[in-house]
Amino acid sequence: MNPKAEALAAAKGRIMELQSQVLERILKMAAEVEKLTAIVTEREAREFLRVTCNMPYSELSTYANFASSLKGCEDTLRKGRASFPVVKALVSAEEESRTEILERMEIGSRISTKDITAIRKRLKEAKLTPDEVMANRNGKLTAAAARRQGAVAAADFQERLYEFVREILPIKKATDLGSDEIKSAAGALRAEFEGLFGVDHRSPGELKPRSRERDIASAHFALVQLNEGSLPWATDVGDWEEGGHHPWLVSLLSFTGRAPNAPSLGWTAPKPVAEAPERLTVVELCAGAGGMSIGLERAGFEHVGLFEFDRDAASTLRTNRPDWTVIEGDIKALDFTPYQTLGVDLVAGGLPCQPYSSEGYGYGKEDPRDLFPDAVRIVREVKPKAFLFENVEGLLHGKHSDHIADVLKGFRKAGYQTEIHRIQAGDFAIAQVRRRVLVVGLRDDIADAFRMPPAFPARRLNIGDALVDLMAANGWDGAQDWARQRREQPVVDRNGALVAYGAQASTVVTGSGKRRRNEKAVQKAMGYDTTGSPDQAPTSEEASNPGFMPSLTLGMRARLQNFDDDWRFEGGKQAKARQIGNAVPPRLAQAVGMSLYSAIKGVQWDWEAALWPERDERVVMEAPPLKMREDGSEHLSAPVFEKT
Repeated sequence: MNPKAEALAAAKGRIMELQSQVLERILKMAAEVEKLTAIVTEREAREFLRVTCNMPYSELSTYANFASSLKGCEDTLRKGRASFPVVKALVSAEEESRTEILERMEIGSRISTKDITAIRKRLKEAKLTPDEVMANRNGKLTAAAARRQGAVAAADFQERLYEFVREILPIKKATDLGSDEIKSAAGALRAEFEGLFGVDHRSPGELKPRSRERDIASAHFALVQLNEGSLPWATDVGDWEEGGHHPWLVSLLSFTGRAPNAPSLGWTAPKPVAEAPERLTVVELCAGAGGMSIGLERAGFEHVGLFEFDRDAASTLRTNRPDWTVIEGDIKALDFTPYQTLGVDLVAGGLPCQPYSSEGYGYGKEDPRDLFPDAVRIVREVKPKAFLFENVEGLLHGKHSDHIADVLKGFRKAGYQTEIHRIQAGDFAIAQVRRRVLVVGLRDDIADAFRMPPAFPARRLNIGDALVDLMAANGWDGAQDWARQRREQPVVDRNGALVAYGAQASTVVTGSGKRRRNEKAVQKAMGYDTTGSPDQAPTSEEASNPGFMPSLTLGMRARLQNFDDDWRFEGGKQAKARQIGNAVPPRLAQAVGMSLYSAIKGVQWDWEAALWPERDERVVMEAPPLKMREDGSEHLSAPVFEKT
């Protein structure tokens, strides 16, 4: 090691040690304040700390509220070497935001105050519609621009603008927007608007969708065209059909701080649907055994191509869906630009998790199996409306932050806004504690429309109810009692508080006889053993042996992964177990797929009816034909694109 590297390594060690010491002092201070508030009131404690102890006013709330918000999370804070600004931000954060941040710190993510702000903003906006987000942003923009005129004048302008737009927004026929009364009112408002935001604006179509500049330009153009009586014949409007709200008027309305779905505008929510009104198209990478494929199919997507490198997994796909176009090959060696001409709606896939898995070495970008750079390339070549990539929580580990930042930068340059979300399979009536990370990107013009699917805690499923019929299939007379114990088992959170009843499986393993690290005690508590994969369910005779715990057959593993019982897996036992363990649970994929469908098409879902329907026979649709070149490789059972 050269002298510079040695000096940097030594400095790193000293600084990390000092960071840990600073955090320990923060934790000790919080503990002392907690003792103080047990003796005196919080108000008295704050006054004592401020006057007697000379504690800065800006630190009082952090220490006073630490016990109610972060007590029990000290080890997680130590693991992340949290600074005081981070602790302060965590104390003041909403519970939902704080939970996500602490979970990220738990898996090794480095968290800054900027990260906390971004997470809080994302979760807050997730509760709003896209139009409400725009109205919230532009309403504040109007108020800020009008501050020099005074708050009263700003509020008056917003109210008059709102009354004007409210009168004309319901007009569905474009030619009715050219009356003299509308022209006159628009002219007066136009003068005030130009006083706030200027006169010269580029054409909205030249500006980035959903940007502040485009919103201002669209609102200004609306007033100009209404003032001149030419809105019905205006060009460069974008997607708009008579019968719907004119997009420029929606932009204009947003500067009042209101959205088109305000009750005062007579808005009525569209009736939620349980089935997709039309099929969208998807190209799926690393399709595996088809868990994500099934889910996206149910969410309203039709596959135009499924890519899978593993021969057994590709056979599984073909066996269950003979009409799917399954292409068996290495996506690193393929050119995806021919798909661009098809106008593909979604590129999706469960990219290899080994580079980021806690079960592996975590080499990240140094692992030859890492496909995230190729995912960026493929998205750039296909140019879909959206993309979705699933991976393990280790992706968020601090040591991968630079690599993931480069990946996100690549997506951004390709024209997409990208979000990283964590999702839990158990929230969708899947009897498994399976936490995963989703990298979701949408084209700039529809990015604000994406919302993660809701969770369904009332449908929580335990392993006893999920597997009781399969456990009893070979005559085990204790299956019902085994299921009852699993059903009644209490579940506690990180602080030991009871949160639910009903044991759920830990993540399904990928091998038939391999136990995950530190899993023996966990599986014992769950009531089953993962070290084997029997061909049949247990018998009463087997169960009579001392210390008996049932093992999971491949069918049971597949059930825990939410596969239908008639889904066939090809290959040997190890190959089948690997396919099952690596799969994305279909219902989880369906829920996320429905959210993406909604963002692309604006559909409002009846979530319960869509996710838990009485399914009819599947309608087979022909995949669009693709012009491709034969590679000649013996592993390629379907033609592939030429790599350029």
